[in-house]
Amino acid sequence: MRHKVFFLLQVLFFVFTIFIFPQSDQTLIKENAPRVFFACGLCDMNYIKEQIPVVNYVRDRKDADVYVLFTSQGTGSGGKEYILYFMGENMFAGMMDTIKYTTGQTDSDDLQRSKMVKALKMGLVRYIARSNVSGEMNISFEKPKTSTGEQKDDWDFWYFRTSLNGYFNGDKNYKYLYLNGNISANRTTEDLKLNFSVSLNYNQNKYSYVSNGVTNEIISITRNQYFNSYLVKSISDRWSWGVWGGLNSSIYNNINFRAFIGPGIEYNIFPYSVSNEKQLRISYKLQYIFDRYAEETLYFKTRDYLWSQTVSVNLTLIRPWGAMNVGSLFYEYLRDLNLYEINVNGSVSLNLFKGFALSFYGGYSKINDQITLRRAGPTLEDVLTQRRQLETTYSFWGGFGISFSFGSIYNNIVNPRFGNPGGNSMTISF
Repeated sequence: MRHKVFFLLQVLFFVFTIFIFPQSDQTLIKENAPRVFFACGLCDMNYIKEQIPVVNYVRDRKDADVYVLFTSQGTGSGGKEYILYFMGENMFAGMMDTIKYTTGQTDSDDLQRSKMVKALKMGLVRYIARSNVSGEMNISFEKPKTSTGEQKDDWDFWYFRTSLNGYFNGDKNYKYLYLNGNISANRTTEDLKLNFSVSLNYNQNKYSYVSNGVTNEIISITRNQYFNSYLVKSISDRWSWGVWGGLNSSIYNNINFRAFIGPGIEYNIFPYSVSNEKQLRISYKLQYIFDRYAEETLYFKTRDYLWSQTVSVNLTLIRPWGAMNVGSLFYEYLRDLNLYEINVNGSVSLNLFKGFALSFYGGYSKINDQITLRRAGPTLEDVLTQRRQLETTYSFWGGFGISFSFGSIYNNIVNPRFGNPGGNSMTISF
């Protein structure tokens, strides 16, 4: 009975807050101003609203006069290149524009959002200029900086990065420790990509349990070391070639030492210049592999010399209605064509109609290439702690998301209290 009363009080409170309390200040809605929607999940919207207060911000693309789509890709120096697509609707139908800007790896959060707002202002100028609030817009130009000569990069486009990460947690019966170190060197130009990286990983799990009055402990440790490198060279606006090589070891995969090297070639159906909008890449790689195993394998080998080939196809589309990624990969050892792996994966996010969004993601692998499996069968501890690779013929993963929002179309209000912006819409998520 108390649960029913509590539920009824919650419903009454919800109705009271909607219909009794005064609504948000309607003066925040600018009359006849362009209605703008930003498709950017990680943007600082509070900052954008404060810096560009002349437009109306709406919650759904279907309500917008101007739809701004954000896309990005990494730059050679560890930063990002952002491309903003401005698409006009309603009175701005047919008006489209594209603005680009880049951020550096060492740019502060404040500098990054300042660059973003500057790009947004440039893109919105032509829309605001054709609206009834054009008189609220001021345009200014900075005096050009004098140049003393041709700009020179002292690092010759080389970019270096080091990182050390650690994580731990636990309780009375369980303790976990994770450590990771990474060093990388990159050089990226318009027609060349060169990369060297070293990574070390350490995982330790400690389990404690009491049996017959005796405390027992199980400690599981896995280590992985990787050295990878590649050189990718452009041939044309659609063709590229490259060479990959590296060294690694993995207790989990029964690999005490692995060395590999091989060439590859790639063709993009679409020009690389439009890769932020669409890609359809087809690639082929050939590799020579030397393996030395920690324990004897199912094939009675302690070392092996192998040739492998990989064929992959990847499609990426970014559109106003959403985004789609689909990929497939075929990998096989040339010594025995029955040793292969096939992988398919994909994701799609759709804005089907006003307020309704749907997303799916997942993948499946057909596995028939586990040549590194230990000949000795796994113990119960191996299975429970997942510290060694087990025999399987497939793997899969997936997920989905559904959201539906309704209420006020406007999103002009800035309220950072308790770090959770307020609003007058209800969201139902599954």
